[in-house]
Amino acid sequence: MESSGKVTKINGRKITVKMFKESSCAHCSGCGEANKLTREIELDFNPKEREIKVGNIVTFELEDSKMLKIGFLVYVIPVIMMVVGFGIGSYLGKSEGVSVLYSFIGLFLTFLVIHLYDKFIVKEKVSMNITKVEEDTKDNEVSNCSTKK
Repeated sequence: MESSGKVTKINGRKITVKMFKESSCAHCSGCGEANKLTREIELDFNPKEREIKVGNIVTFELEDSKMLKIGFLVYVIPVIMMVVGFGIGSYLGKSEGVSVLYSFIGLFLTFLVIHLYDKFIVKEKVSMNITKVEEDTKDNEVSNCSTKK
């Protein structure tokens, strides 16, 4: 997965990047460039490998294998646990409504476990590799979003 953004702050070996929108509205010319920026993230970089300045546009990527693992953990495991919860309710001879309740309890517990796993067990956050650095040539101070009709 590849994304890009504008460098807003440099602190030692970390840079703060304000990401560009990756949706269809990112390519519209109706809004000013400042409205095309979304959330901020922090990236590690080696100042000896490349020079990065505030205002540069950086492109960074997350390895596909890591993206697949994250997607499986967040999207597939909860669905599997919903089915398991429903199966447990059915196995215990509960009614269909109670089995559905068991499935939502399984879903909730799965999200709770994923949250706790992310907060306390995962020591290394997902690292993204900076692949390209460009000078920003656009004026990003326009902040109104009005299209001409």
